[in-house]
Formats: sequence, structure tokens, C-alpha cells
Amino acid sequence: MTAVTFTFLGVAGHGGTPLGNKSALDAAVMMATMSEFLREENLAPSGRLHWVINNGGDIPNVTPEIAEISYYVREGSPARVQVLLDKVIAVSEAAAKASQTSVSHRVTAACWNQLPSKSFAELMHDNMRQIGPPEFSAEAQTLAKELQESLGPPQKGLHAEVAALTAPNPVFMGGGSTDVADISWQVPTVSMGAALAPIGTKMHTWSTASCAAAAPGQAAVLAAAKYLAATAVDLLTQPERLKTVKDEFAERTEGVEWQTALPDGYEPPQWFLKRTGQSWPPENITWPPKKIVSKEKFSSLGPELAPQT
Repeated sequence: MTAVTFTFLGVAGHGGTPLGNKSALDAAVMMATMSEFLREENLAPSGRLHWVINNGGDIPNVTPEIAEISYYVREGSPARVQVLLDKVIAVSEAAAKASQTSVSHRVTAACWNQLPSKSFAELMHDNMRQIGPPEFSAEAQTLAKELQESLGPPQKGLHAEVAALTAPNPVFMGGGSTDVADISWQVPTVSMGAALAPIGTKMHTWSTASCAAAAPGQAAVLAAAKYLAATAVDLLTQPERLKTVKDEFAERTEGVEWQTALPDGYEPPQWFLKRTGQSWPPENITWPPKKIVSKEKFSSLGPELAPQT
């Protein structure tokens, strides 16, 4: 995935006298609309394209001189992400040209696809089956059913079994993105999930967040900790299992040279640098931050019309 934010710059003016104004918001809306047309012929089933307008102005009767729209561009490999990203960038340039605004973009995050490990997954899944699913209390099941009643899915509560371990779909059909993927190309990596959300609900919603901070979340975290600890013990006490995982990793990474998907000159967010206690400002940070100011000029309407007689 590559996360990218586009900034359009225009000229502000009163909406009651709009002639000559250059609306950055118009540009962002046009970009959003045009990028939707990519879906039919330029977006494979393995791809995903998400966007949101972060900044669209302040009040309706003032033409916005600055607008921002952010995209997540996802695909099954870094190379395919780049191809789709180039198409999105071309759309931004077309929107800027049509609206007589200017546009720039900055990559805010990027990651590879995650490298799978069959032997590692089998080891962890074996521990999950032996330990069993999270032990949800009556309170947890009640909360889950209340949420399901509120949102519409059947009131089935929370998952009560460890799912079977199945092979990946031979044709990648999309999915989530994580920077753990970059780690997976450095060392053998495995991921697991513990049941948390009520059956039929979705991640990234208030209902799942409410479970994380309540009884379902407590049970899920305890189960996950057991799965991880048991797998770590196996790797420490069974060198043959560890060797199998390492050998598979060496085979899968042979001939592949990982390099960050972040562009040259990438600057991490300032909040990240502060929270990680890095010296301020770090060498790779432009300081002070560059201010975004529109220097566009009003659009010309051509020479004045001769008075009618």
C-alpha cells in the first residue's frame, strides 16, 4: 500500500462574485470523480482504491484556495501499487489542469505485501487449537448480541471455535495492509487474530472498538498472549521447528531484494519523531515545516467586452 495526499492550490474569492476564482475544492472533487472511473478498466480485482477529502474549505460562500484529498492505493505487490499510483497521479494532474489550479502530492506511508510462512502458520495454528478459543463470559456474549441487534446482523454472539487453517486463495483478491509486511522480508514472521468483533460486524467501526475496551477484548487479549507465548516456547525448545521456519524463509526470499517502498527524501511525521524520543530536529527533517501557501492568480476572463450600444 502507498498512502498519498494531494494538495490543490487555487485562489479564494467571494462566492457571490465567483468569476476569476480558482476553487481548489473543485479540483479535489474532480479528482475524486475521475479516479472512480479507474475502477472499470484500470483496477484489478486484487487492487483497492480509497479516498477521502481531508480539507475542503471553511464556509460555503468562499471559494477554497486550498484543498486536500488523501488516497490509499493497494495492490498485491509493490510494483503493481506503483503502476496504479501513477494512474492516480495522472488523474490529479488532469484535475488541476481542468480547474486551473496547481497540485502537489506527498507520500505519507508505504509498505510491501506480507511474506507468508506456511511452516510458521502451521506451528502457531497447532498451538491455537490446543489452547482453544477465547473464553468469553456471559457478559461478553450479551454485549456482542446487543451490538448485533443494534447493527442488523443475526444475534450469534462471538466466535466459539478456532477456525481451520486454509491455504491462501491462489488468486489474490485484496486485503488489509500493514507495516509488519516489511518486517516479514527481514525475518520469518507470522500473524494471527483472536476473535474480538461480534459475528457479522466489521473492523474499523465503533462496535469493534467498544468490544476492545470491554469483556470481549479482555478475553481475546488473554487468548492471543497464550498463542504467542506457546509458539515462542516451541521455537526455543524445538530447534528442528525453528530450522524449518528459517529454511522456508531463505527459500522464499531467494533472489528478492527488499527495499523500502517509501520515496527518497521521505520525512516521517513529526509526532512519530517526538514520541520515539529522537533528537530534534532529526537530520532528515526539513525545519521549520514548509508552510503551504497558494500563490496562484485569479483566472483571466479575457479582454473586457465592448459596451453594447
